[in-house]
Amino acid sequence: MLSRKKGTINIMNQKSSVLLISVDALKPDYVFEQEKTGVSLPNITKYFIEKGCTARKGMKSVFPTFTYPCHQSMITGTNPAVHGIVNNGIFDPTGEHLGAWHWFANTRVKTLWEAAKEGGYWSASVAFPTSVGAKGDFIAPEFWWDGSEIDSRFIDAVANPQGMILEMEKEIGTYAGGLDLSDSGDAQRGKAAMWVLKNKLAPVIREKPFFLSVYFASFDESAHQHGVYSDEAKASLQKIDTMLGQLIKEAERITEGNLVVCVVSDHGSLDNTHNISPNILLKKAGLIETDETGKVTAWKAYSQRAGGTAEIRLADPSDQEAADTLKKILDDLLADPESGILEVVDPMQAKARGGFPEAAYVLVSKKGYELRDDVDGEYCRTRLTQKAQHGYSEEFPEMRASFMITGAGIEKGNVENVRLIDVAPTLAAIMGARLPDAQGVNLLK
Repeated sequence: MLSRKKGTINIMNQKSSVLLISVDALKPDYVFEQEKTGVSLPNITKYFIEKGCTARKGMKSVFPTFTYPCHQSMITGTNPAVHGIVNNGIFDPTGEHLGAWHWFANTRVKTLWEAAKEGGYWSASVAFPTSVGAKGDFIAPEFWWDGSEIDSRFIDAVANPQGMILEMEKEIGTYAGGLDLSDSGDAQRGKAAMWVLKNKLAPVIREKPFFLSVYFASFDESAHQHGVYSDEAKASLQKIDTMLGQLIKEAERITEGNLVVCVVSDHGSLDNTHNISPNILLKKAGLIETDETGKVTAWKAYSQRAGGTAEIRLADPSDQEAADTLKKILDDLLADPESGILEVVDPMQAKARGGFPEAAYVLVSKKGYELRDDVDGEYCRTRLTQKAQHGYSEEFPEMRASFMITGAGIEKGNVENVRLIDVAPTLAAIMGARLPDAQGVNLLK
């Protein structure tokens, strides 16, 4: 038996439906210090602080603390090096993949969507990152192409069942693609989740319970654009709290109260002070070549950002000259107190932290120094691309995520030492589902 918590989480003999809501970048202080942070979150307070089990000290994220790796870790219980989604975007120095992201559910380990379905649940998802191709019953994935109506047709084509998005849009309007991270985009995500509850899950709830994952993005985006504690970020979070309450109320109605709700975030965030671009140094050293427009045409070493972290790969790991040149650059950066670099992580260290298995090195920046992919200009500048960022070291307290759970069989209390990879095993235990690959633990023990 594990003893990692104050308070107890019990599980009922009768299986409960499970609602998982991810609020991107929700920091624990916003949950537990609402007066200090200047927000009012009545639904989070009612359902979780007053009667739920929460991680008051927050939840440790994964390496890197970036949205797509985090969400696949959240839904599999494994670290990025295991499930294979190690960054938001595909590693693509020359733009061969036209800016593609890791939209797809991994094919290496079992996801909670698949486990729930196998365990006798209806499996559903709305707008959850890394859900294209998820093995479930009602999957409305996150995907985008250009932000136009083409997105809806693409998303509909990869939804399960095909045709569900266009059916949904007849009632709610345009389904929010991944490029719309605004408050209005989240309003559409909320409507989409409500539509799935009412039109897909409610009619079949007598047959078996459901697992539904839902995602809200606007708080994270408002923080990126305006700052972690900006009025805009607070306003976005309060709107999410309202939608969260509406979804819980409807899910409770459908299940007649036999429901467990888990609200989590993927990571925290902190305000930036500088942008730093290692590729500028790599280009000056002859490791990157570009055309007259600045497009990368050839590379021997390339740094791809993940917020406050960057993965550097060698095109040819056996190219000793390139490897030596790269190492000299990184040694100099680490020795320079003004470089903004906190750590240069080698492959063994990266593997131990659960990320970037193909990296030659991983750069971890100091607080406030966001890593960028620029190949021209100044290495370090105070003109910011985004006012706040994540992707920083998973050891930073500012990167801690939120964990809250409430509902049937859940006793009020505080759970400690929670990790992002513990979310999926915990919810799997509630559903009696199996996640044989999970590295996290079941918090119900």
